[in-house]
Amino acid sequence: MLNKYRLSAVSEIPSPVKASTTAQIYSFSPPSAAESPAPSASKTARKRKRAASDSNKENTPLGTDQGPSKRAYTPRKSTQEKLETVFGAISSVSWSLSEFLYHTFRTKDQNGAKIHRSDQHAKYAQNFLQGASTYSAAMVLDEWFRSPDGHPSDNDNMYTTATPYVEIRPVRAALTSFAAQITQAKLLKEAKSAVKPESGLHVSSRKRGEQKMQWADIGAATVSRVSEIIKKHQPLTWELLMAIATSDRQSRTGAEVEQRRPPDMVCTHVISALDFARNNEARLLPLARGLLYFAFSAPADLFAYGSRVGEMPAYSTISRALSDLSAHEADLIRVHASDPNTCGAVQIDNVQNYLLQRDMRIGRENRMNVGIAGIYVELDGAGVDPAAYDLDDKRKRLAENLRAELTPEKVLNLLDQDHIECVGQTHWLGALVNSVPQLAFMKRNVSHRFRTQCARLRIPVHATKVHPMASSGKKETISTELKDALVDFLSQMGSKARQYVRKLVLVGGDGMTYEKVIQLKCYMQFHGDPFESFELLEAALSAWHAEWTDLSRNYETHWDSILSQDPSTLGHSAAQVGRSAPPNLQKVDYYPCAEFMYLVLDVRMLDCWRNHFECSNLFKYFENCATANKLPTFEELEAIALTLYRTFSTTRAHYRALDNKGGTSEWAKNVPLGSLWTPPPKDETSLFGPRPASQPKPRTSKGKGNTHTAPKNDTKGNDAKEKPPFVGDRVLANSIAFMRDAIISREMSYAIAEGDVGRVYEVMKVMLFTFAGSSHSKYTNYLLETICNLEYESGPALRDAILKSMLVNLTGREGSFSAADFIQEFFNRLLEAIVEKKGVEYGAKFIREVVSRNLHHFARIKLDMRNGVGLEK
Repeated sequence: MLNKYRLSAVSEIPSPVKASTTAQIYSFSPPSAAESPAPSASKTARKRKRAASDSNKENTPLGTDQGPSKRAYTPRKSTQEKLETVFGAISSVSWSLSEFLYHTFRTKDQNGAKIHRSDQHAKYAQNFLQGASTYSAAMVLDEWFRSPDGHPSDNDNMYTTATPYVEIRPVRAALTSFAAQITQAKLLKEAKSAVKPESGLHVSSRKRGEQKMQWADIGAATVSRVSEIIKKHQPLTWELLMAIATSDRQSRTGAEVEQRRPPDMVCTHVISALDFARNNEARLLPLARGLLYFAFSAPADLFAYGSRVGEMPAYSTISRALSDLSAHEADLIRVHASDPNTCGAVQIDNVQNYLLQRDMRIGRENRMNVGIAGIYVELDGAGVDPAAYDLDDKRKRLAENLRAELTPEKVLNLLDQDHIECVGQTHWLGALVNSVPQLAFMKRNVSHRFRTQCARLRIPVHATKVHPMASSGKKETISTELKDALVDFLSQMGSKARQYVRKLVLVGGDGMTYEKVIQLKCYMQFHGDPFESFELLEAALSAWHAEWTDLSRNYETHWDSILSQDPSTLGHSAAQVGRSAPPNLQKVDYYPCAEFMYLVLDVRMLDCWRNHFECSNLFKYFENCATANKLPTFEELEAIALTLYRTFSTTRAHYRALDNKGGTSEWAKNVPLGSLWTPPPKDETSLFGPRPASQPKPRTSKGKGNTHTAPKNDTKGNDAKEKPPFVGDRVLANSIAFMRDAIISREMSYAIAEGDVGRVYEVMKVMLFTFAGSSHSKYTNYLLETICNLEYESGPALRDAILKSMLVNLTGREGSFSAADFIQEFFNRLLEAIVEKKGVEYGAKFIREVVSRNLHHFARIKLDMRNGVGLEK
């Protein structure tokens, strides 16, 4: 029986094996009672064979010639029978199932030496482990995990990482712990790879760090860059956390669901914090978040909390990083400014805030904290010729003293009347096409006209490099302190006494700064050295402050009163739309007042267009024209705009309105005559003095948006002779003057945005005359000095350089230019907010070496970091 059992067991091996190998494998001692199969197993098999043979014989029809007898095949064994056979074989060698499996897949002995395996042994193991068998290893593991036979008595070791999985006996606990521990090992390996210096997460603030941090590393692309690094070096970590962060709905449908907290953004920040906790130098995203907090002047407690939980570095680390970044910015300014082949300009302005002492002690009092801030602007991309900064050429032109021959007629002849008319005509077109929907397709024509026919000297569209400089605690109103501040700014540019580049330095500023720099040059002119005498300084008047002052002049001239009955005044228009009066007409708030003045200008211009087309509703008129396909062409509108400009927005039209003799002039033919108008009676109860002598009531006429005032007697005493009757229209004349001035103001804004400094200069020439006689008479002197300097004391290259230094473009987009002093004001607001919060002076070391030079980056990352996480909308 034993021999037969051995032969049956060997017959189950699918591939041939040598007899010696078979005898070696299956030689064994008698099986133990525990693991040997039942003795009746082989008997049962033989009985089944005989039964099958007998059945075949019985089913053979009688009388049929069977011929030679055929061999009977052994029927296929059931799964249970095969298992019993295998178990019997295992028992026959005194092995348990665990010993069989262990030795089947074991490749090394206890000494680590490789175990020699037969071909059949290796083939069986390889087919199973590689999934070539009918049932893969994963299917076997799944059965192990779900089998009730392996259910542990307790769940203490389920998914544990504390106990090595090889020491856990129950299969279910061993499998879960095995999965947890190899996953943990993989995550640790990924983390080690991610925090290596070459991975890209390292940014060092130390002088000898692996990767020196720069502001270019911080921006809108920082989050996406960190995300790509994590996906590359920590793919399993990313997938596991994404599975946790992804909602069930998104996991079930597989579609992208708009969420307030996108999983990829959350996982990027979480993994970045984990890597930062593992390695203090892997802090690209945490440091960016810390700089963002610093830019928003977050409280120090938030930095401490964020550092504790790994969201950002400590405040001292961020401050040290900003100090290093500031030093790098200082190097950029010094290298660029000290290069004779580069072009740059300095823009300075005063900064101030009220320093309120919360802890009053001896020597501490509330005071105005005053300082001077500046920016350095690179002009290489603006097309400025470095030869324009030639000091010798400037000296030669000053020696000619051409300004001594200047007369008002010469200044008046400097005005380009054709250009002014072209610009005014285009603004009339813009008011119409920007307001009428049916003409919106002509906006591109108006824009093209501004950039071609009206163009004078356009700056090439490029992103201007602007570098804020270290602020000074000096006062610009005191000449000695202004001198110290200028020496400080020059030293930041690499210029010192007897150590400077012999070329001009453009210094721009508002009216006060411009005046003080010129005065200081006069005071220092007797010093022999160009640096000590400030002969190197070339003062330039800033554009935006001139525009702002002109806006205030317009309000002071045309406002009158909020209770005014004169429809030509801004005060009357403000009352009609519910706007309040500015608190100070001599210095109005720029944005709301500019918006309202341009609104009134557009309304009055549209009313003139309505009068020309002789309709009561301009928008309905063009709607009907569009329906009938009879819209006027752009060329037709150009001709009409020229007529309207000459009639309602020129100085000549202003005088025509005041001196319209019987309406016989050519100008009067374009102005419709209205009906008689009687002024409202005065409220006698409001009169506190005796009534003036009775005068004949003025006869006026009004119609179609224009008003003509009838003659009025004007007497001086009883003996004065009666003057000729006044036949003009003062209301219309005042309205024309307002539209003329408002168009000039708007042209200044448009020219600055377009980057056309030639148009800006033409407007400044006009403002020279409009400021004369106003309360802002200082700007008459400033503009006259500027015009004399540009026209008679500067060569063409220097004139273009001074004009181009007035404008900057931080974005590099078309139509996004700004005045340099406007950008300076923007940085001033950021600096003043930080100084006020810190309660320090503008000359303090912290402000100069940590804050000032990084201001433009603070402003940038506030937007970039929001855009980086999808909050740009």
